[in-house]
Amino acid sequence: MNYIKIKPSFSWGWLFPFHVFLLSFFVFLSCVYLPIVKGLPQKTYIFISILIASILNCLIATLGILYTIFFFTMNYKLTPEQLILRCGWHKKTIYYNQIEKVTIENLKANFLADTQSVFKVPGYAIGKVYYFGKGYIYMCATRVNKNILVIYLKNGEKVGITPKNLEEFKNILIEKAGLN
Repeated sequence: MNYIKIKPSFSWGWLFPFHVFLLSFFVFLSCVYLPIVKGLPQKTYIFISILIASILNCLIATLGILYTIFFFTMNYKLTPEQLILRCGWHKKTIYYNQIEKVTIENLKANFLADTQSVFKVPGYAIGKVYYFGKGYIYMCATRVNKNILVIYLKNGEKVGITPKNLEEFKNILIEKAGLN
């Protein structure tokens, strides 16, 4: 196979589920060690506390698993004819002859207007994200706003990625697309 596989830039996004886990752990401890509610048997009170903490921790574990899947599977593959973006179960193919422009931009997401994004949490943006002044951009990135490599396609679509070496990747893409 004749391709170059590039990983995305590092993300501190894993801290988000870690902090939520710590929060739920302290909620669990406070439930167990708070004074017993008058009239409620101690066993019932502890059972309810454990149930609430277990549900919270299951949700956090699911988020952690998704983070892990996205972190280890996200990559950008440059083949002779196309750029292939892969993240988890998402895959997008961009043919070089469809690229109109490539820029590095700082964007501002509009989280309230966004209804189409698949996965947008601290550290990751996967799927379509709505940006002020840009509209929807299909993201496969480890950041949502700063230093995004935006690929403008001839059909009007925009794609945002965050490769490790932004400038180098941008120059390679411009060369392969014949935009010199």
